[in-house]
Amino acid sequence: MPSKEILQYHGIDSTSKKLRYTLVQLWRFTLSRLAFFVPFKGWRATMYRWSGVNIGRRVYIGHDMLFDRAFPEQITIGDDTAIGDRCTITAHGCIPTQTPLKEIYPLTVKPVKIGSRVWIMPNVTIIYGVTIGDEAVVATGSVVTRDVPSRTLVAGIPAKVVKQL
Repeated sequence: MPSKEILQYHGIDSTSKKLRYTLVQLWRFTLSRLAFFVPFKGWRATMYRWSGVNIGRRVYIGHDMLFDRAFPEQITIGDDTAIGDRCTITAHGCIPTQTPLKEIYPLTVKPVKIGSRVWIMPNVTIIYGVTIGDEAVVATGSVVTRDVPSRTLVAGIPAKVVKQL
């Protein structure tokens, strides 16, 4: 995503604020790469917290996670939640190239809220604006484009309710 759009979104216009933002982005990128190599689950969650993601207590985060680095503060994960390997959680959508589609699909930033005691299996993608209720389960490989009610199992592309738990 072009940094110019992010800077405009945050109202950053001075050179010193741009430099600070660049350093913050570098910090977030470094933490996400370091988290990949950390063998201890608690350390991974801590690194993602440091990068700006709001993570509750006793949260398991699998290897090779991709949290939105431009807007990590828009992501909230409740207590006792487990997120499997290679998941992607994004809090924004945009077209990174200058095309006529940018006018149709401008930068959109919406929070992602994941409840407590949720199980997100490996290789799940969660897009911006989604809320996943408490004690929900998201099946492997699902793409979550809509809210998930509490105590339900969702699966598929796009994810749909399979059963009540």
